[in-house]
Amino acid sequence: MKKALKYILFIVLMAYTAEGLLAQNQSSNKASVAGRVLDIRKFGAVGDSVRVNTSSIQKAVDECFRLGGGTVLVTGGVYSSGAIFLKSKVHLRVDKGAKLRAVSGIENYPVLKNTRIAGIEMDWPSAFINAIDAKNVVLEGEGTIDGSGYYWWENYWSRRDTLSKTIPGDLIDWYVPRPRLVLFDKVTNSRISGLKLMNSGFWTVHICYSKSVVLDGLDIFNPINEEGKRAASTDGIDIDSSRDILVSNCTISVDDDCIAVKSGRGSDGLRVNIPTENVVIENCLFKAGHGGVSMGTETAGGVRNVLVRNCKADGNSAAIKFKPRPGRGGVVENITHDGWEIKNGGTAIDYALRKVNGDDYVDEWQKIVVPFAMATPRYRNITIRNVKAKDMKKAIAFLGWPLAHAENVLLENVVLQAQQAGEFQYVDNLILTNVQVAAPGKALQFTEVTNLVR
Repeated sequence: MKKALKYILFIVLMAYTAEGLLAQNQSSNKASVAGRVLDIRKFGAVGDSVRVNTSSIQKAVDECFRLGGGTVLVTGGVYSSGAIFLKSKVHLRVDKGAKLRAVSGIENYPVLKNTRIAGIEMDWPSAFINAIDAKNVVLEGEGTIDGSGYYWWENYWSRRDTLSKTIPGDLIDWYVPRPRLVLFDKVTNSRISGLKLMNSGFWTVHICYSKSVVLDGLDIFNPINEEGKRAASTDGIDIDSSRDILVSNCTISVDDDCIAVKSGRGSDGLRVNIPTENVVIENCLFKAGHGGVSMGTETAGGVRNVLVRNCKADGNSAAIKFKPRPGRGGVVENITHDGWEIKNGGTAIDYALRKVNGDDYVDEWQKIVVPFAMATPRYRNITIRNVKAKDMKKAIAFLGWPLAHAENVLLENVVLQAQQAGEFQYVDNLILTNVQVAAPGKALQFTEVTNLVR
């Protein structure tokens, strides 16, 4: 009864958080617009897809900010540009039929000092669209923001083929700098909505060190590249050491994870020590991707209080995905998935911890020794309920490790049809209520599971 009451209170709290975020965000952003609209064409921008409009668009943004806020309008063409930096109370609106397109050349993306990339702070090229240390920022419209990722993907794969001979795969991203599509860094009370976001060179939307941000109605697409090589590391949305985040009504199809919930990696993530907390993800559709909603791999600051509800996946490799990794640190807890329809995918529920041996961990990038207890991520208090999946390769792969068990896992009203049933391994306190797995061959297997209730 106590567990049930806690769960109900959690659901009510997170639902209230989502509704409150949306109302607060809309109210604060309406107040900032003040009816002022600045058309980028009046600042010299030309939508012929050829002219580089970086300075014209930035002038419009800067003038809007100087005047106290308003809307910068992109309409009537395809506008090529380098990095754009939004500011407080500035709304950038891309109208239906209009496009902002990123130009090639790393020189068009000024280096940001100590920006976080894949869990570690380092110097890295700016994103195409940036909002840094700002509040009441809006990026919206029915138009398109195109990262022209094909400028970056071919080079990435070429360099990866060479680097992989001497560099572990988990580190190669750091050796091939390329711009994210959208970065909100230290941003509050802000929103991204309505847009089609495509062809990102790297992560598509990165929400980092931010709070009270709404992402609504986005269509995110990063396609397969030539010869089957995809748009490398193009996560759809990365929620990174941020709080009070609402993601709703988004459709995402990418090479990497559709949504990844993160909080820093290894020694540097432990140094920063900012959790991601109070996140609601709802009414989204996940198509191609390594994962639908993924927890990890960067978790050093901790992740807690995440509610995923009423989502769908079609063709995704692992719709409900947990990615514990040795050395990454942190505690991931109070994670609830409630209401999924999943089909035509790899594994419906996937939890895979790579091997840990009890040794202290040597940081991959900075070569700092992290004690085993701090380096090993802990996952606990996971609820998965009201899930239906069909035409899957595997139903469940929930695989802890002897020195790092998953703890307190509840599955309820879960009906899965797959080619393989799968297994639970190294889980403490596992409750299965009305869990049905239809698969030929072996039934669901259990290895070193303590306190199993079925």
